Amino acid sequence: MREPLKPPKPWLFSVLILPLGIVVVGFNFTAFPLLLAQAGVPVGRIASISSIINLPGVIGFLFAPVVDIKLRRRTWLVLTSFGTALSACLYFPLIGASHLVLMTALILAGGLITFLVSAACGGLIVKTLSESAQSKAAAWIMAGQLGGGALGAAAILWLATRVPLATVGVCVAVLVAVPGLLAFTIPEPLPESSPWFQGRLPLIGRELLAVVRSPLRRWGTLLLLAPGGTGAAQSLLPAIASHYGVGTSGVLWMNGVAGGALLALGSLSGAVIPGDWDRRLTYAAAGFTNALAAIILLAANRPSVYLAGTAFYLVTAGLCWARSTALMVEIVGVETRDASTLYSVLNAIVTIPLLFMIQLDGLGFTRFGTRGLLWTDAGANLLVFGAVAVIFMAYGLRLRPVADSHAEPSATSIP
Repeated sequence: MREPLKPPKPWLFSVLILPLGIVVVGFNFTAFPLLLAQAGVPVGRIASISSIINLPGVIGFLFAPVVDIKLRRRTWLVLTSFGTALSACLYFPLIGASHLVLMTALILAGGLITFLVSAACGGLIVKTLSESAQSKAAAWIMAGQLGGGALGAAAILWLATRVPLATVGVCVAVLVAVPGLLAFTIPEPLPESSPWFQGRLPLIGRELLAVVRSPLRRWGTLLLLAPGGTGAAQSLLPAIASHYGVGTSGVLWMNGVAGGALLALGSLSGAVIPGDWDRRLTYAAAGFTNALAAIILLAANRPSVYLAGTAFYLVTAGLCWARSTALMVEIVGVETRDASTLYSVLNAIVTIPLLFMIQLDGLGFTRFGTRGLLWTDAGANLLVFGAVAVIFMAYGLRLRPVADSHAEPSATSIP
């Protein structure tokens, strides 16, 4: 009789997600805009290019079904890691003011490949880990994505001041290709036999319909769409730093260098939350702690308040994102055949409230200044947490085992 496959360690996913962390978080959001600005590209053009190269986060789920067919997900993870490495070698020499259209097209194409790294990791978590271990893996994967992004940005900018950009691209390629090889250590079974595309769309449609029909999965998905737990003010905190008397160097260290470590710390704190606690409630509770951080920033316009409040905000934002990942993994469920596809759809869904809240926080600042921004951000988290708490008390729900998340609705289930 064949022995059951030994599941991977949850911490391994913090390494496997590094290609996405280094390229998307480290390069796209930090190093790339600075390198273009240093090359003399106008800020307005940089903003337009940045919006284009970050499209894979919204549309990438359209390509995710490929990860669920023919090859093991670990094999797709290795291939997409190497595809990310190859694309970095192609577009890094083009960074500058001379080849903006070609450079943007290559970064966008590489980003679509990199998005499949996330899809493969999500599918592997669902299919190879027990439901209690999935919560820990969600914390580790966000720690690797955010912490790896911060370290990746620092490495790229450090190298860019010392060697040609073509050489930087090769170094980045090595950094993202090597971690992907560890995917081969995951004992994943052979995939089921299936055609490339014939009959795939109806099957995916049935799996999406199953989410809608399940009360617990449906409410979890609606919670991902709610404007809580987004950490949206993170991108706006540097803009209000001057109101607290904090200069450029303070922002660089707190929001940049230390920011990655704080986000990773917050993500890892999610690993101490028991895996059998209700992930809807813990996600909403993480948003509540994020609201407390925003309220601390309202205390006074002093540098010490900004530094302390921002540190707490970044830690709680990391916790929110780790809990949203844990909730997505639970919604997918081990019985879902196209796990990577459904995980990618949920990943796109959770991006919607983030973009909405960034706009809403900005509107709050336009109308009422810094206090309007922070109260808007905190208010959304408090509203969502309050609604979830009321629902749990009204229906007598408890911190239920994760194993019940796909069971038939009971008398205590939310209708």
